[in-house]
Order: sequence, then C-alpha cells, then structure tokens
Amino acid sequence: MPGTTLRPATPADLSAICALNDLAFGGEDESRIVENLVAADECLLSLIAETESGDLVGHIQFFPINVINAIEHARFAGLGPMSVHPDYQRLGIGGAMIRQGLSELKAMGLQRVFVLGHTDYYPKFGFSVETTAGFASAWGGPAFMAKVLNSGGPDFGELIYPEAFAD
Repeated sequence: MPGTTLRPATPADLSAICALNDLAFGGEDESRIVENLVAADECLLSLIAETESGDLVGHIQFFPINVINAIEHARFAGLGPMSVHPDYQRLGIGGAMIRQGLSELKAMGLQRVFVLGHTDYYPKFGFSVETTAGFASAWGGPAFMAKVLNSGGPDFGELIYPEAFAD
C-alpha cells in the first residue's frame, strides 16, 4: 500500500466515495447503499484510503446489524460495500482497510461481522461460512460469511439489515 494512507471518512468525502463505488462496481447500487446508510445515520465506521496527493482510492463501510433473538443482546456489524479504484487494486489497500476496520470494531466491542463477498478473498481475514450457521438472513450460500471479533452475543437469530439494503 505504498503512498496511501487510511483515515476516517468525513461528510465532505461522500461524493468521491460514491464516484469510487460506481467506478469499482460498474453501477450505482453500492453508492446508493452508502448514501442511504449515511442519510439514515447507520454508519458504524467508514474508512477511506487516499494517495499522498489526496486522491481517494479506497473505501470500506461498516454498518449495524440487528438480530431478532429474545435471549441475548447482539452487537453485530456488516461489512460493505468495500471498493478500491481499479488502478490501485492488488496493492494491499483492501486488506489494509479490512484489518484496520476489524481492529476498530473489535475495540468498540462489536461481537461479530458479516459480509457477502468473494469466497477466495474474505477467508484470508478470518471470515467463514460456518460462522453464519444459526442465523437467518436475506443472503446465504458460500459468499455469506462472518467473523467473530469478541465473545458474547447470540449464536442464532434473524439478521435485520438497515433499510439501505432494501432498495
């Protein structure tokens, strides 16, 4: 990740974050999710990677996930979207954002993080399909993974995502 630094996103970064997501994903679905999460104040953590000249080249978003489970209180998060400018992919920017984000969420006391992502990529960071067992969600299959950050929280329940994912 030479020549880039990570920092928390600010409201002034939103248009650049959306443009990056549109470029990286080839459409507006992910930028719409980011905009809706910000508008609903449902951002746990949003980090950006920028070059020495100030160009935004990476973004990662974490949001709260509620769990319907009458037994235990959950402090769960979702990861996504995450994007890296095509010219800066495969340089370690995505991995650095994931590691820093997970570290900050762990320090905040979050218990588990869920992601819907590439099956060859996210297991490198400790995500697994097995960790989603017992949770009902709108998503499933081998691309739906989770990672335990801290002990506690339920081992089963229905995951409730923010309305930003309903559009």
